[in-house]
Amino acid sequence: MEKDSLFTDVKIAKSNWEITHQDNILLAGSCFTDEIGNKLINNGFNVMKNPFGVIYNPLSIADLIIRVAENKAFTEKDVIKSGEFYYLFAAHGDIRGETEEKCLDLANSIVKHTRDFLKNTSVIIITLGTAWSYWYKSNGYLMANCHKVPQQEISRRLLQIDETENSLNNMIKCIKSSEFKVKHCLFTVSPVRHIKEGFYDNKLSKAVLHLAIDKIIKNGKNCTADEHFADYFPAYEIVMDCLRDYRFYARDLVHINETAVDYIWNEFSQTYFSASTREINEKYYKLYLMKNHRPFNPNSEGYRKHLQKIEQLEKELSAR
Repeated sequence: MEKDSLFTDVKIAKSNWEITHQDNILLAGSCFTDEIGNKLINNGFNVMKNPFGVIYNPLSIADLIIRVAENKAFTEKDVIKSGEFYYLFAAHGDIRGETEEKCLDLANSIVKHTRDFLKNTSVIIITLGTAWSYWYKSNGYLMANCHKVPQQEISRRLLQIDETENSLNNMIKCIKSSEFKVKHCLFTVSPVRHIKEGFYDNKLSKAVLHLAIDKIIKNGKNCTADEHFADYFPAYEIVMDCLRDYRFYARDLVHINETAVDYIWNEFSQTYFSASTREINEKYYKLYLMKNHRPFNPNSEGYRKHLQKIEQLEKELSAR
């Protein structure tokens, strides 16, 4: 049996557009967003990732980006108290405060900071994790995170394809405003399985996400002006149909490991970076490794020369 017959390669066409180091990139979505975001940062790109923390469902992601674009502040009605802290219905549990005021101050400072970044963002990368949504029964608010609220106070339902598509389309319309410089919105579906939802429910969820994204992409292709605005990168397919082996997973057998992330990053690089951009990436990653080197003796001559090499490489990259 030939080696190739033991390996299913996911063929990805070279993108019609490219990401360069001149692009500002905003990433939002699931924990997989952090993995790709860290790769971009370590390779020298100007990135903001998950400013409101890890968010899994598409409605919450879209609502947050629309809020930022419209410069809409959070108010008291957006806050819930759980345990010792105040949280936002719309954000991850990292966005919290010991008082309602502190929670809102933090949240609204993130809105402002993210909007400042969005004004010069050219690429947005959205990673959708699940189509299962959770709603606070007493007011009907969508919860991006359950914040350890008692289960009996929350209802759960699967988002529909049309409402997912409409929510993401509303987000796209908002960021395409003349006030912003966004040229491309790249969608991915997280390869991380939400098995706490159940294996069958996880499949239903991923199917909803794929079908909604597919409708957005196809509708964009039917309009010449929007043909390349929305795009899809098959991170999910790479893991499910190519790597499909537990050696590419972390010990929890749910999240993918560093080897898998590296493989996906290489495919991403081949798809969206030119050869010259990949060369620059190598230099930035070399700089990243050099800066993270921990010397045995910080006062040694060898380490002094190491710092000089860092400074020299920084100058070279800044002079590009």
